Amino acid sequence: MLSLYSLVILFSSVSLCVLVLGSDPVLLDQRNRCHSRLKQLHGQQVTVHTPPNITGHWVSNSCEVRPGPEFLTRSYRFFPDGSFQALQFFYQDPECSEPSSSLLIRGSVRPLRGSWLVRGGTESEVHVSGVQLRCLQTACDPPDPSMQELTLMRLELRAEELFLGDVQTERAQPAGYQSPLRSAKAQRCGVCRIVSSADLHHPPVLPARSERPVRLQGDWVSTRCEVRPGVLFLTRQLTFHEDSQTWTGQYDHFSDPVCRHPTFNISASGRYTRGAPSAAIRGAVEFTFTVTHMTVTPMDVATTSLLNVFRRRECGSEGSWQLGVPQDVTWTSGCAALGVRLPHTEYELFRAGQDPSGHSLLYNGQRPSDGSSPDRPERRPTSFQPPLTRCSRGGRERERERPFRLSSGSHTPRDDSVEAPHSGSLA
Repeated sequence: MLSLYSLVILFSSVSLCVLVLGSDPVLLDQRNRCHSRLKQLHGQQVTVHTPPNITGHWVSNSCEVRPGPEFLTRSYRFFPDGSFQALQFFYQDPECSEPSSSLLIRGSVRPLRGSWLVRGGTESEVHVSGVQLRCLQTACDPPDPSMQELTLMRLELRAEELFLGDVQTERAQPAGYQSPLRSAKAQRCGVCRIVSSADLHHPPVLPARSERPVRLQGDWVSTRCEVRPGVLFLTRQLTFHEDSQTWTGQYDHFSDPVCRHPTFNISASGRYTRGAPSAAIRGAVEFTFTVTHMTVTPMDVATTSLLNVFRRRECGSEGSWQLGVPQDVTWTSGCAALGVRLPHTEYELFRAGQDPSGHSLLYNGQRPSDGSSPDRPERRPTSFQPPLTRCSRGGRERERERPFRLSSGSHTPRDDSVEAPHSGSLA
């Protein structure tokens, strides 16, 4: 793209770069803003104890979506003797305003050791001693009471966020995390107050909110270091051009759960088509994405050596990989070493949101815990990954939002305004 520009002018006295395309200047502060947000993620300080002391009351800070889909809020109490009392409230709608059932689970949990599957997490032993279900309708399907999510946990102290294992339809060992729970004592969290005051017979009812239109246009970046099955940690930057229905993605992978030690980067691009509104999740929209071009950059010695092992044009030119040097792998139909083949099609699900500071959020489909891809319509996701936040609208339109600041620890969208109670896959 830089070859298309006729002139680059750098002003050393101010932090501004101007590109001139013909006679039309293009300010780069929007793109710099995207880079700055990712740089904040890669350098943030996170305090984690292993094993964690989870004693206390932890609650949802939003309406959560699990595969299925299931809509729920959670209120978990952990006691000093290792016992717990977990309340799960299920709903008919993605705003958690229409309760359908309540589940009370009692048992005990004992943190054991650092996880071999998800670096930075702790494996735990869980025993369930009692379950009580209350249906708020004529009939309700009993949820899974196994509390498998407690077998993997991570507590980030400064952010007061408790991450528990993801819940997948195949009931596999957790390979990632759900949306974090917050301390019930958290300040400026209206949803936390509503959920923490609920009980089995009085489920929390969150205020219904108007649907936000799903508009992909612009640049979007991760709000925190994300976890994927297969011991992968990454950050994402996605760019969408609605006029041409094209997209590009930058996926930076790391070896550690705070995204400080890079292993490899993937740059991908292709086309997409917008489909029908989702019949499973109100407010979500179906999309179909095709990946047609890909570049891979090894960022550590181990990955560079691995890529040089592959032969017969399975991932770029045989034996030609160098540390930090990108290589186009489109001509080898992707990269077998990374489990990605081209061309590649994925059936997606997107939903729009907004955080309390007014930043636009974009949710796309959660990947299966077995690392597979939603490459068929019947595998289209029914839940969401951590959200991306818009850092630029693209083109000339400027994003009118407050300055974006990451908290210590993982940044998670929070509802601070509601008052109580009045991979083989690119993603």
